[in-house]
Amino acid sequence: MIKKEDIKPFQKHNALTDGYIPNTGKAVLPDKLVNTLFWKFEQEGDNFTLSMSELRKLLGLKSTKDDTRIIEAIKLLQTPIVIRDFTFKGKGVEWTSAPFLSRATKWKDGQKYIQIKLDDMIIEGIKQKYGYTPLELNICNRFKSKYGLKLYEMFVRYYHLPNREGAGVGTVAKSIDELNKTFDSTYKQPSELLRGIKRGLKEIQKVTNEDVTCFYNKHERKFIFGWEKVARYPNLRIPYTRIDELIEWYLQHNAEKLKIKSIEKYKLSLKNKIIIDEFMDLDTWYRGLMQHKYNLNYKDFYTNGNYKDFKIIHKKDTLF
Repeated sequence: MIKKEDIKPFQKHNALTDGYIPNTGKAVLPDKLVNTLFWKFEQEGDNFTLSMSELRKLLGLKSTKDDTRIIEAIKLLQTPIVIRDFTFKGKGVEWTSAPFLSRATKWKDGQKYIQIKLDDMIIEGIKQKYGYTPLELNICNRFKSKYGLKLYEMFVRYYHLPNREGAGVGTVAKSIDELNKTFDSTYKQPSELLRGIKRGLKEIQKVTNEDVTCFYNKHERKFIFGWEKVARYPNLRIPYTRIDELIEWYLQHNAEKLKIKSIEKYKLSLKNKIIIDEFMDLDTWYRGLMQHKYNLNYKDFYTNGNYKDFKIIHKKDTLF
């Protein structure tokens, strides 16, 4: 049985965060199932098993009566999606059409397990698209409405991005067409969509204690979302946007020493250690990256134990 403390944060690639599942209406369970399966993929790869009780727990469901809903959500995730312009096993792909969830099987062997197979080509295409959103499954699966969950994912996605309002304020603007796609809705009037948005923002406040505001700007014809930014990772000493780069640098220069069964799982563990400041010799590795990859003196970006971000001046791929 999966324990709550074992459910670590996962990286939902923005091809999924920004996308939507067609023909789901107001149902939130298919989106929660995507998050759950992608979290499991990061732990075990694209072929794994789950008991129905484990799946219910991960989805925030308690009753066996919800099993029928889960099966219907599984069917929706077998709707084909199109991924364009990526590389698969060394070959360039112009486009491919396939379902995210390739197969779900329950065998007649008396076991209460479902075997899940995600489409490896679709997963690879998603991974090669730019960026990801760090999410916590325990939080995501507490949402009971699609408005709440999808707006929360959008909030986390844009939380740290710079904007014209200044360092202490976060904001993002979305058109009615963009939001209709996000929610799989067909609203024509902003006022109709705004009612659902406000319900979703109330749920975000209830679930996460985060306050997000929204109004419709008639001049720009955009919905404007705003929030106050606070330090999300108080123990993080390097810029958040440099974490993945530091991990790749560390792995590149330790390749012969490391014996890793699951590279994605190992990268995630390193990221968590960096965020909570438990990464061994962080200063040595980060200063080495700055010096040898960018020809920078760390002292120019180091204040009170923390590192400011820097612009790329000159880059090398290795130490030599």
